[in-house]
Amino acid sequence: MRITRKQSLPVHIALAGILSLNLVACGEDRTGEFVEQTGDTHWIYDVMKENYLWYKEMPVLNNYSSYFSEPEPFFNSLLSKKDRFSYIEVQDDSQLSATRSSAASVSYGFEFVLYGDITGESKRLFARVLYVLPDSPAEAAGLKRGDWIADVGGQYLTEDNYGMLLSGGATTLTLMQLNYEKLDSIYWESEMRRLPIGAARYVEDNPFLVDSVYQLHGHRIAYLMYNSFSTGPDNNPTDKEYGNQMRQIFAAFKSQHPTDFVLDLRYNPGGYLSCAQTLASLLTPQRAFGKVFCSLEFSDKKSKDNESILLSESLTGGNNLDLSKLYVIVGEQTASASESIINGLIPYIGAENIVLVGAKTVGKNVASISYEQAEYGITMHPIVATVYNGLGESDYANGFTPYVELDEFQFIDNYQPLGSTDEILLNTVLHMILYGDDELQMQQATRSVLPMKSPFFNSVSLHRPACLLTKVDI
Repeated sequence: MRITRKQSLPVHIALAGILSLNLVACGEDRTGEFVEQTGDTHWIYDVMKENYLWYKEMPVLNNYSSYFSEPEPFFNSLLSKKDRFSYIEVQDDSQLSATRSSAASVSYGFEFVLYGDITGESKRLFARVLYVLPDSPAEAAGLKRGDWIADVGGQYLTEDNYGMLLSGGATTLTLMQLNYEKLDSIYWESEMRRLPIGAARYVEDNPFLVDSVYQLHGHRIAYLMYNSFSTGPDNNPTDKEYGNQMRQIFAAFKSQHPTDFVLDLRYNPGGYLSCAQTLASLLTPQRAFGKVFCSLEFSDKKSKDNESILLSESLTGGNNLDLSKLYVIVGEQTASASESIINGLIPYIGAENIVLVGAKTVGKNVASISYEQAEYGITMHPIVATVYNGLGESDYANGFTPYVELDEFQFIDNYQPLGSTDEILLNTVLHMILYGDDELQMQQATRSVLPMKSPFFNSVSLHRPACLLTKVDI
């Protein structure tokens, strides 16, 4: 979870510390030169010392030479051993005039995971498509979920060049078919298909990838695949577009009087906390309105910033579903604001009634604020607060373990379209709802498991979402 507060701050140097150095060489006072060369690292240190959740564990820098490090290693040297999530972005000179938001949106419009050659015949990498965004070069080319990509523009994929899958000019993708009719004779089919694809461009990454209601055996099962807690196409903190769209989707759900609800967060790494507050308010039992969704606890130095975020009927537009049970599909990328939904609803629905299916989640129970120094092209995202629910619980630092553990990346079954009742994770949840655990065990026993290691890389991990607090401009 990231709280962003955009700041173009002046370079702040601890003057007393600098003056005490009395940098003089051959009678020449070189203090100004020192200030100029270490302004970026001094700014990093000062912001971290003031705001970092674990500021007491930062090293004391008595030697001025420490400030001559490059910004990224300097920042990393300040971090607590507890910290898995703080990071820094440093732009080079060629990037200083470009906006990160526009650059991040330029893509071919698909997400993927990378595997080593599962046949063991080469050291090449192969990409498997997770999903394709609407109105994207990938959709226009006909790329589909489950497709295997063997090369780009005639070049085999390796650890050094797989960035070609993310963006670039017009090119071709070579698709291959994996034959796995017998587990002891897995091989790539000799027939390949070369798919032309247009140049990467801006693609809107609308987080509402699938919303459906299934009428099955007397159940009306609402399903929402939600891939990021973002506010709008530009992800501006003040944007209301996706919030309004969320309420419209829930209005359609409510009109069909769903008996069950499935929230798919498997590819959702988090996002704006305001979006999580709205989603939780749409799902929660109505008796929880006005109660704490989550609280943020800062360091003792910043305790005045501690804040509780409430479940609010005013955010729902009258479309609250008043749930008493929730099924959540999760995965190895489910993090931060996604996990806050699970933790935040436990006090009101009960842990036993929030049924998780999929892979263990990331375990990000902390929040960060973004600090930007435009002059140096630096944006820091240090952890500044711990996230609790209404019971004061924040015990998911090791992630949430699903009730039914099922890693789609380890299964040999063909990937079905997202939202299809045959898709492996959704199908599992539907079996639980309709038939109970006994039938689920029989269903799982019929599946074959792909004999392969976990993916080498997941493109969803590149998304670094921001979070919005109700009183913090980010």
